[in-house]
Amino acid sequence: MTLFLSHRGESDDAPENTLNAFSLAMERDSDGIELDIRLSADGEVVCVHDETLERVAGAKLAVAEASLAELRKIYPVPRLSEALAVLRPGKHLQIELKGVQPLARPLKTVLEQWGGDRRSLALSSFEESTIQSAAEFFPDLPRLLLIDLKDRFGVFPSAEQVMEHLRKLHCTGISFKATTEADAAFVAALHAEKFRVVAWGVASDELGLAMAALGVDAMTCNHAVALRRLWRERRDR
Repeated sequence: MTLFLSHRGESDDAPENTLNAFSLAMERDSDGIELDIRLSADGEVVCVHDETLERVAGAKLAVAEASLAELRKIYPVPRLSEALAVLRPGKHLQIELKGVQPLARPLKTVLEQWGGDRRSLALSSFEESTIQSAAEFFPDLPRLLLIDLKDRFGVFPSAEQVMEHLRKLHCTGISFKATTEADAAFVAALHAEKFRVVAWGVASDELGLAMAALGVDAMTCNHAVALRRLWRERRDR
């Protein structure tokens, strides 16, 4: 059954990667949350997507060069630990490691202090070196390579090509840009070899519904709860 994960929280209706967006996802009974993490100048693991706060707050303040207190003067940036505290039992959390910062060790500390059910967690990254190194620190967690498959391979690849690439990086799954070029056989082949399959970049409800119809394990979308409702209505017809 496909999980519908609230992308940066329920970010169509609340500021992205904030406790308000994460709390709204839980209030709406979303299947879970997808969020992004970076390291602040004072070593805090914080939930921010971009390198700076320019897009979300109009300030060119670089996350890596500012303390948490300085960031919060401009935007309500939460610690990852605070986001974890919002997560309800049974809900899933996909944590995207942004950039090539040395995030694994501080993330490991945060997760060890959390004490929640690690079976609800998954890690992801676009950076191949980052997701590859995560295997050393998090051998028990799903590790997903975020990727636009057609951009990476030139054409939409076969499942065998994708699996070969994932094995080289010690990844246990993939989060690929949603596309109608993917089909159920592609997803089934990955599942047969125990790889997790997630979709991102759901540009329309119809594309999201098409991904769910393929049997992906999860997808990330800004209005996950509303899209899940549409999927269930269509599935139950």
